[in-house]
Amino acid sequence: MRVLFVVAIMSGGVVAADPVEVFFLVSKPTTDYLEVLTTVQEELEEEFPDKYGYTIEFVSEQSAVESVASLPMATADVFVTIGTAAADRAYQYKLGVPIISVLITDSSFTALAIKHFGSVDRAFARQVSSICIDQPTSRSIRLAKLLLPRAKKAGVMLGPSSVERQEKLAESISAAGMAPEFVTVGAKDNPIAKIEPLMRNTDVFIPVPDSRLINIATAKWILQLSYRHKVPVIAFSRTYVKAGALAAIYSSPQNVALQAAEWIADTVMVTAKEGQAYPPKYYSMHFNYSVASSLDVAIENEQFYLERLQGGSK
Repeated sequence: MRVLFVVAIMSGGVVAADPVEVFFLVSKPTTDYLEVLTTVQEELEEEFPDKYGYTIEFVSEQSAVESVASLPMATADVFVTIGTAAADRAYQYKLGVPIISVLITDSSFTALAIKHFGSVDRAFARQVSSICIDQPTSRSIRLAKLLLPRAKKAGVMLGPSSVERQEKLAESISAAGMAPEFVTVGAKDNPIAKIEPLMRNTDVFIPVPDSRLINIATAKWILQLSYRHKVPVIAFSRTYVKAGALAAIYSSPQNVALQAAEWIADTVMVTAKEGQAYPPKYYSMHFNYSVASSLDVAIENEQFYLERLQGGSK
C-alpha cells in the first residue's frame, strides 16, 4: 500500500508556500527501516514545522519499473532511499533530484553506483549521495584502548574487500599506542586456522566488516576463540556483542536518521548540489557486561566514552 503524507502549511488562515516534497523509497516495512523513516520525519517536523510533505513507498509493493513521469516521485524535491534494495530500484529511474541513500554499506553503494551510472563519480554528478552504515574502524580501535588501557597488541581481521585498508588501520592502531597484527581471511580459508594464531598472541581483537559471507563465516569462530583465549573482541554490531563480544560501535537507526534529516535540511537550501559518500557522523555503543566481568574489564558509562571519542557530540 502506498502511504501519502501531505503537509498543508497554514498560518492565520493564509496558505504559505508549498511544502518541500520528500519522497521515501523503503526496502521493506521492518523495524529498523521504519524507525529510520519515522525518526527522519520527527526530526524535520520538530526543527521545521510544516515545511515538508512526505510520500512513502515500499520496494516490496512496487511492480516493474514504470516511467518516472507517471509516479509521485516525479514531483519530489528530495529523494531518500532506505536500504540497499531501495537504492537499487531508485537508481534505475535516473531522477533529476538530490538522492540520499541510507542504511547501506559503502561497498553496496559503490557497486550500485557502478551498475547504474558507470562509476561513483558519475553517480555523484547526478546528485546521488549516501550515508554509509559502516562505522570507521578507527573508532573501534580508540574504544579498545579506552576499555583496555594496558593493551599492547591489537589483532585485526580483514577480508578480501577490506584488506586494502590495512595501512590506514595500522596507522590508527599505532596512534592509539598499540602494535598492529593482521590476518586476512578469504571465503575458502579455514577461519580457525587463520585466526587462532593471531588471537593467541594479542590483547584485543578487532574484526573489520567485510562481505556478508565473510562476516557470517568468521563471527562464531572469532567469539569461540575469544572465549578460549580470554581475548576481548571489539566488534561492529550490537548483535555481535549480544553473541559474546565485549563491545561494539555501530550505526543505530536513530544515528542514521539524525544525519539524514540534517542532510535533507541542508540540501533544500542548496541548488545543483553534487552528491558524495558521507561517513557516519553519529554512532552508538553497546557493552556486554557479563563478558566484561569474566575478563575483569571495568566499563564506565557510555557518556564517558562518548566524551573521549567525539568531544561529547551525539
